[in-house]
Amino acid sequence: MAYTSSLNDHLSCSVCCDIFEDPVILSCSHRFCKGCLQSWWMRNQEQQCPLCKRRSSKTEPPRNIALKNLSEAFQRENADLCPLHGEKLKLFCLDDLETSCVICRHSEKHANHRFLPVDEAAAIHREEIQKLMKPQKEKLNDFVETKRKCEDIAADINVKTANTERQIQKEFEKLHQLLKDEEKSRITALRGEEKLKGQKMIKEIEVRSKQIEIISHTVTETEQQLGAGDIPFLKKYKATREKIAQPRPSPALPKGAQLDVDKHLGNLAYAVWKKLEENVSYSPVILDPNTAGPDLHLSEDLTSVRCGARQQLPENPERLQYGVLGSRSIESGPYTWEVEVGDSARWELGVRMGIYQPPGSQSSIHVKWLKIVLNNGRYESASSNRSGGWDGDDLRVMQKSHLIRMRWDTMNTSGVVSFRDPQTNQIILSSEVPSMDVLPFIHTTDTVPLKISPWNRTM
Repeated sequence: MAYTSSLNDHLSCSVCCDIFEDPVILSCSHRFCKGCLQSWWMRNQEQQCPLCKRRSSKTEPPRNIALKNLSEAFQRENADLCPLHGEKLKLFCLDDLETSCVICRHSEKHANHRFLPVDEAAAIHREEIQKLMKPQKEKLNDFVETKRKCEDIAADINVKTANTERQIQKEFEKLHQLLKDEEKSRITALRGEEKLKGQKMIKEIEVRSKQIEIISHTVTETEQQLGAGDIPFLKKYKATREKIAQPRPSPALPKGAQLDVDKHLGNLAYAVWKKLEENVSYSPVILDPNTAGPDLHLSEDLTSVRCGARQQLPENPERLQYGVLGSRSIESGPYTWEVEVGDSARWELGVRMGIYQPPGSQSSIHVKWLKIVLNNGRYESASSNRSGGWDGDDLRVMQKSHLIRMRWDTMNTSGVVSFRDPQTNQIILSSEVPSMDVLPFIHTTDTVPLKISPWNRTM
């Protein structure tokens, strides 16, 4: 016993006071577990020996292979012996959650405690750990999938940056040479946002990678413990259980991560017009490509939309399953915009009211929709209800409309949305709705594009 105790002292790390695991040796000849030394350095922000405080010049001290082999041999030989009595560890205390020998059972420390044979206790607690590890594995999969989506968004930012830059350059080619400084300013703003949001996504990916690494390490370490012998498993059961039972946050894609293309391209010519003092077109509504469904294709100036081949788009919280929203909410009225529907046979026009929250978020705000729908010559109204469904009625229209004018008028706590055919001056639909964060909405299943009309003073 005295020999074993003495050897145990020589094979113990002075930081964790346990048998060495992957021991390293410093230039001062003091030895520590590699993990213990790295943790101590990190806490103290100094590469010093924990015992003599001598500074280490090596960030990766050499491993002590001989000490490692000796420590492992000692652990194997004494794994199933009680460190206090030298007897076989045949029991597991259910109150203290630790292995015990027969002498320990009759000691004052374990008075009135419950015991099980180690094989029975190991079987019971292995099952418990396996149940606790299931949500950890599921969470790991969630983080892996979220990281993949973040990587898709990061790649999409680069593509959209290149496309947006080409659009900005194309617009500026139409302008006079004197506007080159303005072009440079716009591209600088674009590059600044690319850098800011690109760095943000890199940080998000790094955070997800770190979380994945932490959970993966926990899962791997736990699986190793589950595969160990009964005694080693039960010895570390309490610590393993505490680590595996720790709650982990759910991964979520960051809102607003994508490049705000509309900020750079929306109403670009109108901003330049202030310097040129020339008449330029101005669109009262700019479509937000980050909200567009995968079947919709937007024009380069973000003022028209058509249905086309389904696109592979990165997932982001703002994207709709179908349709596209305006890039900015209408905060006050009256506000008017027109959509050229032409000969399109299938379209939806309307507004969304309320702040949208992605699935799983905590929000009591009810999002309402109001739309008019044309489907092969038949006009209908469509409004969302609190049960999540839709209410609708047939609408009487004198003749097929090629242009739809929408108007938003605000009052005290509500507003009125109206749909009119400006050619016949017929009101197709008018409805009072809550006055909160109104966003224009457009959808089409036709290849004929729908286009926002340029602003004119007669609206």
